[in-house]
Amino acid sequence: MAFMLTLAFVNGCATVISKMINYRCTKYLGTNNGSLVNYVVASVLSFVLLAISSKFSINLYSFSQAPWWAYLGGAFGIVAFIISMITLSHLKVMESTILLLTGQLTAGILFDAFMFHNINLKKLLGILLVAAGIIWDNKISHMPEK
Repeated sequence: MAFMLTLAFVNGCATVISKMINYRCTKYLGTNNGSLVNYVVASVLSFVLLAISSKFSINLYSFSQAPWWAYLGGAFGIVAFIISMITLSHLKVMESTILLLTGQLTAGILFDAFMFHNINLKKLLGILLVAAGIIWDNKISHMPEK
């Protein structure tokens, strides 16, 4: 369990580092070209990792058997990436990261509520506290110093 918790933490760090590198890339190439570079490199790396893994097998039949919604992950991924690159030029890294986390928590709770009919008041309260903290920090950060 400790390994999985550590891996989740490393994933969070990698997400922020990736976001910052990609943001710098879009500053040089523009949002559209930066997005293209990101996804081309990710696709090539994914294929290489698949090719060197012990489970290398591409079954084209399975692609036709997947439900239509299974292909939405890539679409949501590119939309999230582009929104992230646009907002980073207007927000601090910390604000962007906390809002990303708040959005992920909200989406997770909504997904649980609609897919599994499981809603938890404590989770909703937690998201509201995080959102209130962001608003409070933003107000304090923009107050004139005495």
